[in-house]
Amino acid sequence: MLKKVLLFSVIFSFFQVAWADGLIKNIKIQGNQRIESETVLSYLPLKVGDALDQSKLDQCLKELFATGYFIDVKVHQNGQTLVIEVEENPIINRVVFEGNNKLKDDIITQEVRLRPREVLSRTRIQEAQQRILEIYRRMGRFGAKVDPKIIKLPENRVDLVFEINEGAVTYIRAIQFVGNKRFSDKKLEEQLLTKRARWYRFFAVDDVYDPDRFIGDQQSLRKFYNDNGYADFRILSAVAELSPDQKDFYLTFTVEEGKLYHFGKVDIVSHIPSVKAESLRSEIAFAEKDVFSGRLIEKSVNAITHAAGTQGFAFVSIEPKVVKNPETKLVDITFEIKEGPRVYIEKIVFVGNDRTHDDVIRRELMVHEGDAYNAAKIKQSEMNLKELQYFKTVSVETEQGSAPDQAQLVVKVEEQSTGELGLAIGYSTLDGPLANVKIVERNFRGKGQVVHADFTVAKKRQDFDIGIIEPYFLGRNLQAIADIFSVRSTRFNAYHQITKGLNLGLGYRLSDYWTQGWNYGLKHDQINHISVNASPIIRQQAGNTIASSLTHTISYDRRDSRAMPTAGYILSLSNTYAGLGGSVNYLRNDVNANWYYSPLEEVVLGVKGSLGGIERVHKTIRVTDSVMLGADSLRGFEYGGLGPRDMSTGDPLGGTRYWTTTAEVMFPVGLPTEFGIRGAVFTDAGSVWRPGKSNSAVLDKKTMRQSVGIGIAWTSPFGPLRIDYALPIRKQKFDKSQRVLIGFATRF
Repeated sequence: MLKKVLLFSVIFSFFQVAWADGLIKNIKIQGNQRIESETVLSYLPLKVGDALDQSKLDQCLKELFATGYFIDVKVHQNGQTLVIEVEENPIINRVVFEGNNKLKDDIITQEVRLRPREVLSRTRIQEAQQRILEIYRRMGRFGAKVDPKIIKLPENRVDLVFEINEGAVTYIRAIQFVGNKRFSDKKLEEQLLTKRARWYRFFAVDDVYDPDRFIGDQQSLRKFYNDNGYADFRILSAVAELSPDQKDFYLTFTVEEGKLYHFGKVDIVSHIPSVKAESLRSEIAFAEKDVFSGRLIEKSVNAITHAAGTQGFAFVSIEPKVVKNPETKLVDITFEIKEGPRVYIEKIVFVGNDRTHDDVIRRELMVHEGDAYNAAKIKQSEMNLKELQYFKTVSVETEQGSAPDQAQLVVKVEEQSTGELGLAIGYSTLDGPLANVKIVERNFRGKGQVVHADFTVAKKRQDFDIGIIEPYFLGRNLQAIADIFSVRSTRFNAYHQITKGLNLGLGYRLSDYWTQGWNYGLKHDQINHISVNASPIIRQQAGNTIASSLTHTISYDRRDSRAMPTAGYILSLSNTYAGLGGSVNYLRNDVNANWYYSPLEEVVLGVKGSLGGIERVHKTIRVTDSVMLGADSLRGFEYGGLGPRDMSTGDPLGGTRYWTTTAEVMFPVGLPTEFGIRGAVFTDAGSVWRPGKSNSAVLDKKTMRQSVGIGIAWTSPFGPLRIDYALPIRKQKFDKSQRVLIGFATRF
């Protein structure tokens, strides 16, 4: 009897303990309308039979709130039943934006990531609100405000309305520098991507505050000082301060320039026996005592890497060891050549080129699948892609391949518009008032082809030119050109000229600096409206002619920039033979040389020279094929204003021998750089003589003519505009001068 009592007591005690610990026999879900109870149960960290304590109840709350489906959750125990009461978040019926005039709804919709029939939560509303504000801040509207409103509908649905007050654009009102002694505020400000607001910058977007651009500005300052010898340069602080009315930003850079350093000892050390350091020394872009420059160090590393690669050493690593001596202000540089890891490129992947074909990108790369990994070539490949101007951003990233010695290159690009439409009006003293329409597509059909159409209507000249340029003809590094043109000119009172024709060209690189090109031209000339008082030589050449010609050009280019050169030179030689059929025969040879030098910052000296001649082949050289100097080719004289001239009528006849020279200094005029206005002083000299057909009634002197002058050049949004005033100081009595030259041309 005692044993039965003891056994019953033990069993009773066990159930009592189990009841006290709260073993769950049932879980009940209440309040759910759309979400099934089984779905709610799947999120719980508890199940029937588990013991329940406070920590597990807290965990239930966290897990259910984390789903984002519920606006409120309550958990309590009713006996051995766990009761979970939920209040579901509403469903989005629609998302509406009000007050957004500067941004379209679809742009904001893409950013907020809220769609109809999705579950709405406070967290998602706050995230969407911050995203909208971020968009406006990147537009420079830091005073923008976004107020979300919820309109409740039946069946637990809601309309979400974002009331937007866009606010005014927050411009950069002032940029200040503290601590700079070597460089002026103006010079430092030119290094920044951010520009201060000016009345004339109505098309600009870089005069509003952008945090990312502000960080980039700091990097630009560091690079500028480092490239100019200040190896200890530091930015002590960079502050972007918003005015109390939230309308303006004030940027302040506090800098510590440090001392000016020069290069000390420069050496190359090779840790690879087969790589001779002395053979690579000529690749170093600087010498001892030169001003220290991080850019020159980087340039030298790339040059040494490239030179070693061309010698067959693909797996090299160039490490510049920099040792600064603050006492002597010298920086010793040792380029250590080490054997790099033997890694090969397994695969190249392209990302983001939705329009541009893969092969257009691939042909700009200096590495291909199976090549040895070469950091210098990869960096140059990235630069090549940027220079195409097809993409907003370009990055080449390296990822691990299928094996330790394999790498995968990921080329990421962001496409940008490559089409241009230009409309311009202007005035030229040569052709009178003019209007121009230009259409250019630089990446036609995503194949990298350039298609252009150019139409100009002026008082004395009307022309059009339509053509296409294929940069990689037949899949090779050959540039093919084809265009058709028509020109109607009434520049001379003695006759009118109409020329129609086509050009087919092929160009290619012989090396880094040498290029060669061939061009076939076929044109039809018509000389009509001959004045009764015109020269007999001109009257004899009236009518129609066909010229079929082949031109060969070879050039050597060492300029630092093709668009705005400041250093270097270019030499070229061209030969044209007309007579491959048709009714015109001649041989023309021209030599040109341009040299540029910058003695002072932003001051460029340019010296140009040309000479040439046209040789008769069987037939007389026509006036329209002769060389005419004047206007922009020799300022201070009319077009055709110097050279052979009919003694009785005064009509210009052109010459078959010529030479010209120009010395010009371009300099800033004190206006902001973004104006694109520069001043110039120049002297032109030259001569043209020996007409194609001559007689005793022709005035012909081959003496030098010369002029001096000043000018203003403006790189306007519509095209280059140039105004020159030139005074002839050496001329013949029969020459015709023109002191003012206004030139307007559309850029192409």
